[in-house]
Amino acid sequence: MPMTEPMNRHNIHEQLPRRDRMQLYNFTGRDVVLWERNIGDDGDDIGKRVWPSAVDLCHFLQKGDFPMQDKKVLELGAGIGLVGIVASLLGADVTLTDLPNIVGNMEENVRANTKEGCKYPPKVRPLVWGRDLHKIKGPKEGVHYDYVIGTDVIYIEEVFHDLSVTLRHFCDPRTTVLLGCHFRVKSRDLKFIELFKKDFKIVKEHKIPGQGVNKILFEARMKGFDVLDDPAKNH
Repeated sequence: MPMTEPMNRHNIHEQLPRRDRMQLYNFTGRDVVLWERNIGDDGDDIGKRVWPSAVDLCHFLQKGDFPMQDKKVLELGAGIGLVGIVASLLGADVTLTDLPNIVGNMEENVRANTKEGCKYPPKVRPLVWGRDLHKIKGPKEGVHYDYVIGTDVIYIEEVFHDLSVTLRHFCDPRTTVLLGCHFRVKSRDLKFIELFKKDFKIVKEHKIPGQGVNKILFEARMKGFDVLDDPAKNH
């Protein structure tokens, strides 16, 4: 089945091979060893493998484009944990989230790669977008996230509204949102961007080197906040 065919909850598992495999990366001068488990066994396979935008964002973080030291970070759709692990190794206080059946393997990967060298032990939490969001502390409970991040989270139109609600819930005017997007079905995926822009201002579109126009890292803030007045952005 070609990847250009629209994905939905019924056919997404048909687009991925069934296997376990180890993936090796090197970030922050360290090897990061990740296991992709049971790929292709059910309809939530999308969270069981490393997707390209996650690797792209890690390169941005490693270069220091978005300072992580002592920043509080919430990752949505963290999958097997690559971005959250790299952010933790760079000194951030990270909470990684994904569906309940995904977090088991994520937690194993996070634990194995962050035993040493992390100022803040990363936390892994189950989260279904749009549901029981209060179970993870956010601005309403007095918790500020410097960054809310998500990579390759725009893929099923059915959950666009829930993702938008979740982003609004965990952001405050000082939060920087980073969304790494690979537009596979551009007409569909841009529908989320239009929905997202109702509440957030896209500050900058970071182009992914060598990837043409189909991959972009969006940097955004909630509307009504002037980024130029934020001293945290003067880095």
